[in-house]
Amino acid sequence: MLQMREDWFYILKDNIFGNKINLSGEEFLHLTKVLRHRVGDNVKCFYDGSNILNCKIDQISKNSATLTILGEEICQSNPKVKITLYQGLPKQDKLELIAKMTTELGISEIAPFKSTYTLGSLEAHKRERLEKIVISACKQCGRTQLTKILDVKPLNEIDFSSYDCVIFANERENLNIIASLDKQLLSAKSIAYIVGAEGGFEDSEIDSLKKRTHSVTLGKRILRTESASIAILSYLSLLLGV
Repeated sequence: MLQMREDWFYILKDNIFGNKINLSGEEFLHLTKVLRHRVGDNVKCFYDGSNILNCKIDQISKNSATLTILGEEICQSNPKVKITLYQGLPKQDKLELIAKMTTELGISEIAPFKSTYTLGSLEAHKRERLEKIVISACKQCGRTQLTKILDVKPLNEIDFSSYDCVIFANERENLNIIASLDKQLLSAKSIAYIVGAEGGFEDSEIDSLKKRTHSVTLGKRILRTESASIAILSYLSLLLGV
């Protein structure tokens, strides 16, 4: 008989009291109104970076539920290598797709940046929505470490020196491919990759990035920004087993 996957719920560490969890707000509504869980059901909970908390629903009231932690298990799905995506600010719906898919593929951080041809922005309410998308994606893929959405910076102010390997997806590159970096990537503890927004980069930005990074081609086809961001991480995920 096929065993059903237990539902996951995101909590704040402050809502744990001994071996009890107080679940309220949107997660409580999802537990009771959407998934229609009842007292006695088993579920899984997590907070950012925690173990997986195996829980049982003890009590359901009007606005909250009390869960008992039965035990913990180490999360095997958290990223094993720190990978940061430097993403030229695209339109909001594309950034949401990127956040969702790269979280499932094992990204650690998304660092949006402004450059000459970026059109998007990241206001407070958009950041809040992105963070909710990240939580949902973590539940989907079974990881407990949330993707961090970093503050927006101008491209020319970004320092890449702390990374072991930095990849620049350059649509004007003709020779170098990502596979040429495999040896370096396999030994790296921190990796960054850079993808431009819909308008790409101006000449001076490309020249500057080529001096500070490994410029690579993604093939003969011009990819959308969201396709490029997901494609590179897919390759890294398979190569590194993150």
